[in-house]
Amino acid sequence: MIRSEETLDESGEDHALVRTLEAKVRALEDELRFFRALADELPLSLYHKDREGRCVWANAALLESVGTGLEGALGKTVFDYYPRELAEKYDADDRRVVETGETWQGVEEHQAPATEGSRYVEVKKVPVRDAEGAISGSMGIYWDVTGVRRAERLEEERRAQAITLRELGAPLLPLADRVLAMPLIGRIDGARAAQALDSLLHGVSERQAAVVLLDVTGVTMIDHEVVRLLVDAAGAVRLLGARVVLTGVKAAMAQAMIEMDARLDGIVTLSTMQAGVAWALARRG
Repeated sequence: MIRSEETLDESGEDHALVRTLEAKVRALEDELRFFRALADELPLSLYHKDREGRCVWANAALLESVGTGLEGALGKTVFDYYPRELAEKYDADDRRVVETGETWQGVEEHQAPATEGSRYVEVKKVPVRDAEGAISGSMGIYWDVTGVRRAERLEEERRAQAITLRELGAPLLPLADRVLAMPLIGRIDGARAAQALDSLLHGVSERQAAVVLLDVTGVTMIDHEVVRLLVDAAGAVRLLGARVVLTGVKAAMAQAMIEMDARLDGIVTLSTMQAGVAWALARRG
């Protein structure tokens, strides 16, 4: 049977169209394999779910965290892997993204089945749309921020301790008539030194003190801030007609003060608070 020239031309065009489409499909498949391979190498967990929260795809990091492969995860939901309380939250967040079409991002507690204990992760969830623009599911990415969270908490605790120390300041305690004591505790920075000096001068002036005991037994480190406080205190208190007695000086602290060439003229130094109290009681005017 002889085919017409027109039929042969149409057949050739069909074959060419098929080859073009096949090439485009192969290119898309190659691109998909590339991006999935890339996603599997990332130290992040990624997933794609349908509108009902069923797994459509997940990368290697997420699959490893739940102890399964991709085929085992397909069609599963968060309720198949996570404690119910966490699963309900994850599912509610995904559904909110699907229903509103809005991105959700935040830091939350996470407990992976294949790992021990809980950790904190930063999460970003976005809607997935089909070719017509309708929302067909959700996609999420999350990464471990436990170390960052712990560092933030430690910094918060450090700041809280610093605030407590500042609030405690350097208490000025009346020991006897015209005798005051100021125990210094911890590390003395510029702010605490200024606060201590201000409190000391006000106390000496209001109570008409003759002797002030500055006890450094609890000072953890002697540095220029501490030395400056002692020198400034001695000079300022002397102008108010009182004397400063320094107690609780340890050998290492004395050596450090010598090395810093600290000029403590007019300051009486004694080893203990008890010795300082005895000295003050004997010499108060």
